[in-house]
Amino acid sequence: MKNLIEQLKDIENNIINERLRKSEIKNKVEKREQEIHKRYIEKWNSEVLKNKTFINNLNIIQERFTKINPKNNKYSWMFYAADVSSKERVKDQVAFYLNYEKVYLQLSLSGLYSRVESFGQEYKIEELIKAKEKFLDTILEVFKIQNES
Repeated sequence: MKNLIEQLKDIENNIINERLRKSEIKNKVEKREQEIHKRYIEKWNSEVLKNKTFINNLNIIQERFTKINPKNNKYSWMFYAADVSSKERVKDQVAFYLNYEKVYLQLSLSGLYSRVESFGQEYKIEELIKAKEKFLDTILEVFKIQNES
């Protein structure tokens, strides 16, 4: 009978140790992801959400489009939280609407694979300035295409 009790204790200890190990790994991964996400969010906030030049550029584009097409008042832009499942509460997308067509720049947080997306292209956070330029260029291209003819 002692052998059975010892075997059960071994099984119990192994299961407890494995659960603890998995929990430690999960905590370590979550901590690493939080650090990565924090870096991405700080860069996103400074270069997009709180960047007065960028916001001013969006306002200028909107005003100019409205001036060119005064009858069409369907030009707008906004920041919002597109990924509501994200642990971090951040306005992770800026979208510009041109006659119901949406051009967007979005921060996608997924640990080591975090990125910035713009109209089908992906950028590393270090390329955020390039992504913003492409975003603004795409807005102008879409407007030009919509007004050909």
